[in-house]
Amino acid sequence: MRSSILVLPALLISATCVASDFNELWDQVPAGGNAFMAIDVAKTLTTPIAKKNGWGRKLTEGGSDRPLYLPPEADKVLSVANFDIVRNFQRSWNVSLFSMTEPIPLKLVARAEGGYVDKISDVDVVWLPSDAYVLMAGKNDLAMQAPANRQAVAGWISSQKSGQASQKSDYLAVAFAGINLKPHIVLALDSEHALQIRRVTQHLEQSEFAKKHNLDFEPTAELIAGLRGMVMEITFTDKATARTKIDFSQPVSFNKTVAKALVLGALEARQMSLPGLDSAKFSVFDKSIIIEGELTMDALRRVLSLMEPPSTKFSSLKDTNVEEATGDDMAANSLAYFKSTQSYLKDLRQQGGSHNSDAYWTDRYAAKIDQLPILHVDDDLLDYGQKLTETLRVMSGSRKMTNLEGGMAARNEMSGGGYGYGYDNYNYSSPRSRVVDAGNARTDAVARGSSVKIQGWDLIDNATTEIRREMTKRYNVEF
Repeated sequence: MRSSILVLPALLISATCVASDFNELWDQVPAGGNAFMAIDVAKTLTTPIAKKNGWGRKLTEGGSDRPLYLPPEADKVLSVANFDIVRNFQRSWNVSLFSMTEPIPLKLVARAEGGYVDKISDVDVVWLPSDAYVLMAGKNDLAMQAPANRQAVAGWISSQKSGQASQKSDYLAVAFAGINLKPHIVLALDSEHALQIRRVTQHLEQSEFAKKHNLDFEPTAELIAGLRGMVMEITFTDKATARTKIDFSQPVSFNKTVAKALVLGALEARQMSLPGLDSAKFSVFDKSIIIEGELTMDALRRVLSLMEPPSTKFSSLKDTNVEEATGDDMAANSLAYFKSTQSYLKDLRQQGGSHNSDAYWTDRYAAKIDQLPILHVDDDLLDYGQKLTETLRVMSGSRKMTNLEGGMAARNEMSGGGYGYGYDNYNYSSPRSRVVDAGNARTDAVARGSSVKIQGWDLIDNATTEIRREMTKRYNVEF
C-alpha cells in the first residue's frame, strides 16, 4: 500500500520547534477544573511496551490498538476537566492542551475534522462537529475546549492575553508536581467538599457495607464524606503499572481488606468497575488507601477515556494527503478504523465486575468510537460506526435505567408499595415479605436491562459480520 509521506512539506511548517514543558501548559489551564490528566507522550513512546505494541506507528501501520489516540506531533498533553462527582460522574467541560513539536495549520484541522474556521476575539479558532473548539495557544501549543461554548473560549482567550494566572486547586497542584518525576501519566481528581455526609450515610445503610464489616456508621460516613481526592500514577516498562492514592481528611480506621471492599463496591455502584482491579495490592497508610498493581490494556483504555480529548480525528494528519486518497489509502484507513472499533468492543466484553457494573464505560467507549480518525474511511464503515455508538448508548442507558428502576422499586416495596403519602398506600404484609419483594423488584429490573444488553450485542455481532464481509469484498483485504 502506498504511503503519502511526500505531502508532508505542503501540509506542515517544516521547521522543527521546541515543545513546551508541563509548567507552561499548566499556566494556561482555566479555573474551575477538579481533575487533570498529564501525559508525557515523548517519554511514553520510548518504553518497551509502546515499541512492542506500535503506539508510535500510524494507524494504518499497525497502531490501531494503542490506548489513546494523539497527534503524532504532540510531545506532552495536559487535559483538565470538571466532573460532577455525585451525579453519574459526568464531565461538564474539558480543556486539552497539546505541546507540539511542530504546529498544525488550523485549516488542515478543520478539513480533517469536517469543521470550519471561526474567529473569537480576533483569534482564529476551529469549530468541530464533535462539539469542541480548537485554537493555537502560544507559538506551538494547541488547545481544545468542549463543549463548544464561545463565551467560555472568549473568556479563556482574554485571560491568556492579560497574562492572568487562573486559580488552581491546591490538591491538584500538589499532584501535578509528580508528573516531572518517574510516572509517564498522572491523573488526579479533587473531590474535597463534594460528598454530603447525609447522602453517604444513606448509601451505607442501603449497601449494608458498614454492617457487613462491623463498622460504626457515624465515623465511617464521616471518613468517606471527607474524601479529599485521588491521584493515579501510571508507569510503563514492558507492562503498565499503576499506583493510586486515595486521600481522606482523617486517618483511615479500617484494614486493607475493608479498604479493598470499599473501593470495589464504590466503583461497582457507579458502574465503573475496572478489569483486574480485584487482583491489585491494597494497603492503608495514615489518611490514605493505596492501590498498586498491573494495568491490563483494557483497564488502561478505560482509565484514559475519562480524560481523553473530545476529538482525535486530526491525529492522523501527519504524512497524510487530506485532499484525495487512492484505493490503497482508503483500504488502509478503513481497515485501521475497523480494527479500532473491534478493539473497543473486545474491551467492553471484558467483565470488570458484576453484570451491571459496565454502563459508564459503555457510554465512554461510544464516545471513543465517535472520536476515531475518519479521514479517508469508507462511508459505509462510518455508517456502521455511527450505528454502533447508537446501540452502545442504548445499552448504557438501559443499564442505568435498570439500576434506577431497581432501586426505586425496591424502596417502594420496602416502604409499603407506595410513595408513603397516605394510609391507603400502606402494605400490611410482614417486614420479611417486603424484603423479599424488594429483592424481586431488583431482580426484575436487572433482567430487563440484561435483555436489552443481550439484544444489543446480537445486533452488533450481526452488523459486524455484515460489514466485515462487505469491506473484505470491496477492498480485497481481510477485515
